[in-house]
Amino acid sequence: MASETTSGAAPASASGPASDPASNLGVACSGLRMRYGKTHALDCLDLTIEPGVAMGLVGRNGAGKSTLFRVILGMELPDAGSVRRIPNQIDDSAFLARTGFVPDQLSVYDWMTVGSAIEYVGKLQPRFDRTWSDSLVADLGLDRSKKVTALSRGMQARLAFVLGLSHRPELLLLDEPLLGVDAVSHDAILAILARMRSELGSAMLIASHSLGDLARLTDRIAFIEGGRVVEECATDDLVAHTKRLIVRPEPASFALPPETIHVTKGDGALIVTVRHFTRDLLERLRAGVPNGSIDVIDLTIAEACTDRMRAMEVRG
Repeated sequence: MASETTSGAAPASASGPASDPASNLGVACSGLRMRYGKTHALDCLDLTIEPGVAMGLVGRNGAGKSTLFRVILGMELPDAGSVRRIPNQIDDSAFLARTGFVPDQLSVYDWMTVGSAIEYVGKLQPRFDRTWSDSLVADLGLDRSKKVTALSRGMQARLAFVLGLSHRPELLLLDEPLLGVDAVSHDAILAILARMRSELGSAMLIASHSLGDLARLTDRIAFIEGGRVVEECATDDLVAHTKRLIVRPEPASFALPPETIHVTKGDGALIVTVRHFTRDLLERLRAGVPNGSIDVIDLTIAEACTDRMRAMEVRG
């Protein structure tokens, strides 16, 4: 896997993270290909997470999200393509020391207690910050004496955050991090992530089906399908510029615009979801149904993402 750079700046000290967000980490994935037998887990995937930027990753199960995380971390080597670290020229160990990973499962720690798992990670991680780690344990209400196997799914998710964030990483890779977390811990975790962004300038790549969380946490959203990124946009633009158009009565023929995401029918109407909505687009479409009407419906981020997911299912 390639490790390139856009700057000659020195890496942050192992005693703690960089205080200047401009020195924090990002990654640029280019042309990544990964194949398991006949399955293309990654298929010429391009995605860049700039330093300080939070990127949401949305896709169906099996779209390639977890494989992408493993390739970025160097746990697997791609068949083709590269991962460029930005901005610093750093080796694998330094990169991992400044990167935090929160997986969706903690099976590797099953034989340990919560406290021993934290101590184990602390010995492996040169940038481990005990004061910060202790505050995470307190904020998330973890009992150090409990066995990991005795924890509920939600408690294991809390522990995963402590293990992944105790070294105050500059790049966070979060793979379905909030599955099974109760409402109180959910809000505490979101507050922790927001704090890391504001205080450390941490970049994030967050794969999640919790679309409301992505709306709160991310700057950009990337949609992944069949191992490649099929769309990327600013999170704010996703909501502001995605609209649902209700065409009544359902026309016998209708020229769908290139901006179309998803089409369905119901109650005698044609329902069309479009991206990059503009008033000019609306006027062009209205000209095609002179005897009908087109209503414009604003969407939530969940609705905007869901229609894209439905379109992926149709294509899949």
